[in-house]
Amino acid sequence: MEISRRDFLKYVGGSALALGLSTLDLSLAERALAGASAPPVLWLSGSACTGCSVSLLNAVNPTIDQVLLNTISLKYHPNLMSAAGELAVGAARSTANAGGYILVVEGAIPTAGDGRYCYVWDENGQSVTMASAVQSLAARASRIVAVGTCAAYGGVPAAYPGAGAKGVGAFLGRAVVNVPGCPAHPDWIIGSLVQLLSGNSVALDNIGRPIAYYPRQELHERCPRKEKEEARQFGQAGRCLEELGCKGPHTHADCERRLWNNGQNWCIGANGLCIGCTEPNFPAFPLHHAGDDD
Repeated sequence: MEISRRDFLKYVGGSALALGLSTLDLSLAERALAGASAPPVLWLSGSACTGCSVSLLNAVNPTIDQVLLNTISLKYHPNLMSAAGELAVGAARSTANAGGYILVVEGAIPTAGDGRYCYVWDENGQSVTMASAVQSLAARASRIVAVGTCAAYGGVPAAYPGAGAKGVGAFLGRAVVNVPGCPAHPDWIIGSLVQLLSGNSVALDNIGRPIAYYPRQELHERCPRKEKEEARQFGQAGRCLEELGCKGPHTHADCERRLWNNGQNWCIGANGLCIGCTEPNFPAFPLHHAGDDD
């Protein structure tokens, strides 16, 4: 079953508060999606685990795969599109030639060894590196969105310096919209795309994150366990986990109110640590401290 633009707008309207959208934003989104075809999106995947795409597919009402395929005019995605090989590459290139699309990048961009640590497709008998594809497709994109911490700041691939993995902004030497997280929350991705499709300028912090989803106030300041007794070992429910290495005091995200898996829980609610996955220094080792027995 296809999701119509009307149904998509109904979903966006019903989720406006969660997505941080105003009445004007909704009006602009409706205008942008009113035409025969929505603004096109090209989605490239580089050095990453595809976790952000999986996270996005966990969006509900409607399911995000149908939204992307039938509503937002997704022209290329290596995992979601039905086409493959030359047909898929042709779709990406024809969209690129027309210009005006939104380029979404998931995963870091390896630069060492002429980029040979990551290839995206074969074209005209030659293997095309992620670095080459991003460089060429960025040229005519109207906006560029780095989804996930690997794409935004290098993330896990950049922890090993040998591949020379970089985030999109650092690689291109220009400002992009960063939607970090490991993985990024579906609402962060959808909300950012809707804002861009509407022609809005998204308010960003000093490292390119939409402040609607990455507040300036540290996560720890809003944590329900703040000021609670400190946990001395893992498994002590309800206690503050800062002494065990929780990175909430240095992390900017709205996880405590947005929750994950269709509003079911979040890391702290599951008695786990915040590992600071939305920050430029992620992964920062050690991920936790051993703690002391009581």
